[in-house]
Amino acid sequence: MPAGLLEVEGTIDVGQFWPEGRSDADTTKVVVNVAPNAIRFRKNDASPSRPTRVFDDAKVKGRTNTAPIKNGKLTVRLQGIDAPELHYQPSPLSAAEKKGLTDAKRAAYHEVTHPYRQFLGATSSKALHDFLASSGEATLACRVFTHVDAPNEVFDTYGRLVGDIELTVGGKTIDINHWLVAQGFAYPTFYSSMNEDEIKAFLALAKTARSNKLPVWKHLAKTVPAFDFDLREPRANETGVLATDKGPVILPKLYRRQTNWSARKKAKVTSKNFQKFLAEGSGGKPDTCYAIDDFLTNGVHSATPRNFAEFVEGGTKIRFQPEGLVFGEAPSSLVGADGKAIKEF
Repeated sequence: MPAGLLEVEGTIDVGQFWPEGRSDADTTKVVVNVAPNAIRFRKNDASPSRPTRVFDDAKVKGRTNTAPIKNGKLTVRLQGIDAPELHYQPSPLSAAEKKGLTDAKRAAYHEVTHPYRQFLGATSSKALHDFLASSGEATLACRVFTHVDAPNEVFDTYGRLVGDIELTVGGKTIDINHWLVAQGFAYPTFYSSMNEDEIKAFLALAKTARSNKLPVWKHLAKTVPAFDFDLREPRANETGVLATDKGPVILPKLYRRQTNWSARKKAKVTSKNFQKFLAEGSGGKPDTCYAIDDFLTNGVHSATPRNFAEFVEGGTKIRFQPEGLVFGEAPSSLVGADGKAIKEF
């Protein structure tokens, strides 16, 4: 488990979150401070924090090839949580899927490629927006932090820093990740890059939120509902959708897979049923996961890897709890301007 700590000092624009902006509850942009020690790292609790500039002129190579900081802004994926989707758009067709595809079917897929949402996606986003806005400030100072040992552990495959965000609201220091789970606006969703202490903190918060039947737990579905093509991203300030923003919710990660399949199925790009689509994974790469108890007992290197599809029966029955799985983190690497991997902070 990582012993190092990377910290980034910056600010958050409250207006980026819906209904003012487009950001949903579990992804945000942070403006990084210009100060020399705004980004710092320490190897362990006994070591001093030291400024690092490893992100300057660097690129994150994964499913994208992108700069970690663009125009002074860092995109952060809130670690350990997954909030209901506000605007998930079906993924582009792979080269294998496009092969032999008629122009008519490509056009049909384009016609169903919209930003879709789950129930509670708008509710969760607005709750976070309103909570931050209650500070009375348009921008809030924040600290982004993540437990890592090496630069290639910082970013996900899409170039987003995976970590927690801490800020002050009403005179109290708040960890946004923890707040969203505690308030029932996000499910705990674990990845193999997380350490045991981080996971157990979310498990405790989720247990209380579930027992109190807070929103995402009250509406947690036991089966995969039919996909609703009419449920789409609301426009800015289209708060009227909140009145009907209630209904069955599945783990957002499963919803994203369902969205990809539903769009392909409707456009007749695929003839597979959802179970087969889920088992084969995107681009032939199935989602790897571990049972939570196995992962905590044996660690990522000894726990038994499973196919996510094992926990869905017949493409319909959900045989897992949101906090019951740990997903494999897709790899990424941080490279310098010379194209070589950056191995130390």
